[in-house]
Amino acid sequence: MCNLLSWRLVLEGEKQSDWFRRLSQDTINRHIEANSALFEIKHPKSQIQSFQIDGEKIISSTNVWGTKPSWCPDFLTNAKSEKLVSSPYWSQYMQNRILVPVHSFFEWQTQRTGKKHKYEITFKNPNSYFVGLWGEENGIRWITILTGEANEKMKTIHNDGENKHRQPIVMPLQNQNHWLDHSVKNPKDITDLLYKFTPDDTTEVDLNKEQTLFDEI
Repeated sequence: MCNLLSWRLVLEGEKQSDWFRRLSQDTINRHIEANSALFEIKHPKSQIQSFQIDGEKIISSTNVWGTKPSWCPDFLTNAKSEKLVSSPYWSQYMQNRILVPVHSFFEWQTQRTGKKHKYEITFKNPNSYFVGLWGEENGIRWITILTGEANEKMKTIHNDGENKHRQPIVMPLQNQNHWLDHSVKNPKDITDLLYKFTPDDTTEVDLNKEQTLFDEI
């Protein structure tokens, strides 16, 4: 997954979901008042809103996207879901589970000419959430987004680079409560909740497509 996404404000419809009803209305109202745009492009180190469980209620938190552990030369914005259990680093945050509201994300496709085209991948479900974790490094609270193997359509788009053929993990509505629930601790029960979105779940637009005489106007 690339390091660019279109984050969204939560929508009225999703406030009817079981987990969302626990969120303080004041929290949502303050966040909407502070953010005028419905969609906002986010880069690494941006402040991004996410949701998690705190005691008996859901809370909203806005934290930096990505972290740079002392042992790592790179800034980490994504974590491979396959390493959630096996990695000594990521496994320590397995109970710090969050949901990140998302409208779309972006990937660059390498063409046969060597040029790169920027694609926007938009979720058909307007109430979509990425799956993530939060942690704290040097007093700074951060979030990261989990990724998994790309579906067949995404493989043709995310076709280059060290982490090609990857896509972010989304959380279907029926699994959201369990993902946020701290009582779910068994590693297999946690990883079984992760969902690889299908080609039918998204629409894609080539933002660098050059119009030809054969294209409809």
